[in-house]
Amino acid sequence: MDVVRTRHDDALKLIERQVTASAGDNKDRVELRVNQTVPSLPGPALRPDLQVYNHTKRTVSVVDLAIAFEEQTGDDPDTSSLTRIAALKRTKYAGIKRHLEHQGWTVQLSALVYGSLGAVAGGNLAVYTEHLGMLKCDAKRLDRHAPATKETKRIKRIKSVKTKLKGQSSDGDRGNPSHNGHR
Repeated sequence: MDVVRTRHDDALKLIERQVTASAGDNKDRVELRVNQTVPSLPGPALRPDLQVYNHTKRTVSVVDLAIAFEEQTGDDPDTSSLTRIAALKRTKYAGIKRHLEHQGWTVQLSALVYGSLGAVAGGNLAVYTEHLGMLKCDAKRLDRHAPATKETKRIKRIKSVKTKLKGQSSDGDRGNPSHNGHR
């Protein structure tokens, strides 16, 4: 489970750096809270991964990141595990949205979801650009360089090398020892 958590935390750090860079001159009016509880929210200590408060516009984006197992049970995109996880995240943090709206904030609640093998949820680009204020080129770069994606590429390279080595070493002997006693 540490590997999954590490991937999540690495992805969150990348996103945090890009959100901070995208804030540009608005840094004095925009507050970024990472993995923190919502101020003045009573009850269970929910900690969304990102909260971006724009104090001038009275808007807040609450975004949670998930690295999920990739599974699709049918042809319909709604059967994707990435889609289901995004919906679960929005449901989980709906109470935070209501709380902030009661305080006069305009709230955008969303999820960034990556598959453990490198899949990228279709809604990620909109979350980056519309909710977190990133440029489209920066958002696309984040999707390409997400730690889950990098890890997948590494795993595929290792498997490819192993397959090539296995193909080179099998000279049709099918596991039988050669005449000189060596395999």
